[in-house]
Amino acid sequence: MRHLRDVVTAREQERQAHLRKETKLKSEAEDLGKIMSGVSVTIAQKAGENDQLFGSVTAQDIAAALERAGYTIDRRKVNLAEPIKSLGDYKVTVKLHREVSIELPVHVVKE
Repeated sequence: MRHLRDVVTAREQERQAHLRKETKLKSEAEDLGKIMSGVSVTIAQKAGENDQLFGSVTAQDIAAALERAGYTIDRRKVNLAEPIKSLGDYKVTVKLHREVSIELPVHVVKE
């Protein structure tokens, strides 16, 4: 039978391991954020009159454009309140970690 002290020590070790892992993930996200600070995405879409898009630009489109630029970012990390439906320049938040986010310039241009 294990002593209470052994159980407490094991839990503390698990907690410390979790904190080390979390710190490492946050640090990696901060480093990625610094690297991506100069990155912008240009997406070409078909558009009609008044610069309205035929369709829209979604988080998936932005994630795919980032992938083409060499950054693998899950589409769920791209915080887009609603799809972009007209040409123009936008700022989109990309959440790299729960405590680390960047503002990504997205340029939607006519195809």
